[in-house]
Amino acid sequence: MAKLAKPCILAGSCPGDLGETEVLWFGEVKCVSKASAVVKLFGALEAAIVHVNLAAVKAEGRTRRILWLVLWALQYTGFYLSTGDSAYLEKALGSLRRAVKLSYALASDAPLGWVVCLDEVCAYINAARAWVRWTERRLAQLDRGREVIMVLNHVGNVLFELMRTRSHMVLTRGGVAKYIPTSVQPDRLLNF
Repeated sequence: MAKLAKPCILAGSCPGDLGETEVLWFGEVKCVSKASAVVKLFGALEAAIVHVNLAAVKAEGRTRRILWLVLWALQYTGFYLSTGDSAYLEKALGSLRRAVKLSYALASDAPLGWVVCLDEVCAYINAARAWVRWTERRLAQLDRGREVIMVLNHVGNVLFELMRTRSHMVLTRGGVAKYIPTSVQPDRLLNF
């Protein structure tokens, strides 16, 4: 029989309605304000995971595989921050290592500079990258979990490298260059 995960919505009153929530932080359950730094960190991490998930669903081939590995690196990072169990950090690092290896195999010959996406998958990856960076900055404000900053930084870098394999414009000191991989059909791009 089906049942609601949150039956309190039928009663019109749920825990958290007054701005507090429970959070698991390094194995300790805490009741905190939804405005706390830890809750904001987990919110940013959740948004990063959601955006990576969206990009992975839209992507194909190796790009999709890398994005799934990145998603699991982020998910295991969240499990580590919640539980403090170092096995989760090791799993996050393992997923990240596999993603880095696959990213190297896809490396782009696009010019270096500020990337402006010209296709949907690139734009989704860019949104995910921005949320990963936001999560990294949120974590840097806390006293615990700073060992995860390296994971987040490298995940952001992998996502940037994936953006460079997609159709994009590159803004450099010398001007604007358009990069379109040879396998892309021009009618699927934004036109500038």
